[in-house]
Order: sequence, then structure tokens, then C-alpha cells
Amino acid sequence: MSMSCDLVTQKAVRSIFILITLLLVSLLGDAEAKTPFFKGIKKTVVLDPGHGGHDIGARGPDGGLEKNVTLTLATELAAALRDEYKVVMTRTGDYGLDLAGRTNTANHSEADLFISIHTGGSFLHNAGGIIIFYFRELSDQTLASGSEPLKSFEDSDDQITWDEIQQKHTGSSSILAKSIQSRISGKVKFSRCNVQSAPLLVLRGADMPAVLIETGYLTNPAEEKALKDPEVISRLAAAIRQGVEDFFSKFE
Repeated sequence: MSMSCDLVTQKAVRSIFILITLLLVSLLGDAEAKTPFFKGIKKTVVLDPGHGGHDIGARGPDGGLEKNVTLTLATELAAALRDEYKVVMTRTGDYGLDLAGRTNTANHSEADLFISIHTGGSFLHNAGGIIIFYFRELSDQTLASGSEPLKSFEDSDDQITWDEIQQKHTGSSSILAKSIQSRISGKVKFSRCNVQSAPLLVLRGADMPAVLIETGYLTNPAEEKALKDPEVISRLAAAIRQGVEDFFSKFE
């Protein structure tokens, strides 16, 4: 009698194990599922199309407006990033935002990256090229000379104020800028693509790696024409996306 009960118990356990296995296979092996099982693992990228509303930014000789170029590129870039990342845009239409509101969107989203998109502008119509900025105070001569390691607050016990918060990300922001620069230089033929540091207010309070990209001079007739070309915008978006992927691969 005892042996018979043992056999029944073993069969029951075996049946339960098989049912659990089949359920797991069904959940994890569904080829039609398009949503990642661990959706929360996606990194968050905040895109900030510069200007908007009454603030038109730079104006090109053929009437191109910076606020429109930045929104067009940010929208294209968001579409390119969404398969792999959670994307948040500071604006999705033609309306203005103050600088603090743009940075606060990134902080409240707990973003892993913040990318602000602009174009250049100059009274000199031959001024041109792409510049990728990361934040640095003008008084920081260490970063200017490049002779010493990048200053970091990451291991400091000192309290960091809001207007100093980006300084702890200086090193990673520089790496992000150079990663994007490398990809843009290989895909988009502007006169130059440089990385520079500057105390830009929209980056100052961002508590994550952050860059501002000037995607060409809208006041340069040739670059204005290029920035109105959907193919050029598409290549810029693809290059920035690849730069973002390169950046994250360095820290995995």
C-alpha cells in the first residue's frame, strides 16, 4: 500500500513539473512577442529639441528655422532609438520651454543620457561645421590643458549643489561626445565635426552624461540646404544612434 502511494506521489510531482516547464516555455519562447520580457531594463534617453514657439533660434538665408530643424532631427532620432531605449522628448511640437524645464525633464525621467539638439548661427555665412559640446566651467584649466585626469565628484563625500551636478559626469559626457563625433564624421560630410567643452546652462544641472549637438550652421547656405534634406537628417539620426550605442557598450 505504501509503495503504491509513493508511485502516485511521484507521478503527481512529475506531472506538475512538466506543466510548469511547458508554461515557462510558452511564456519565454513566444516568437510573436515583441515586448522585451524585462522591459524595465531599457535605458532612458532624453532628447531636447532646442528653441520652439516664439523662440525660433537661428534663421537661414533661405528661411530655415532652427526650432524646426531641431524638432525634425529629434523626432527622427527618437524613432531610431525606440527599439532599444526608452525615449523621452522635452517637446514634441512647436512650443517653447525654459532651460531649467528641459534639464528637469531629464532629471525627473531619471535619464541615462541627455542630448540637446541645436544648430549653429553666425553673421559670417561661411562659418560651418558640427560641434558637440559637453559641460565644463571656464575656470577649470585642468580640462582645458588635457594634462590631468578629468575631475570627478563620484567618490566624494561632499554635498553637491544643483549647479555643480553635471561636473561629476564630465568624464562620461566627454566620452559620449567623442563617441557621437566619431560616428557623425563617418556618415555626414560637413566641413568639420569637433568636440568642445563650454559652460552651457542647459547642461549644467543634468544629473547624467549630457551633450549639446550643434548639427551645422543654419546661417551657412550650403549647410542650411543640407539640413533641409531628409536624407541628411536620416544619416545624422543614424550616426547619433550609433554613437549612443557605442557609449553604452563602453560601460556594460
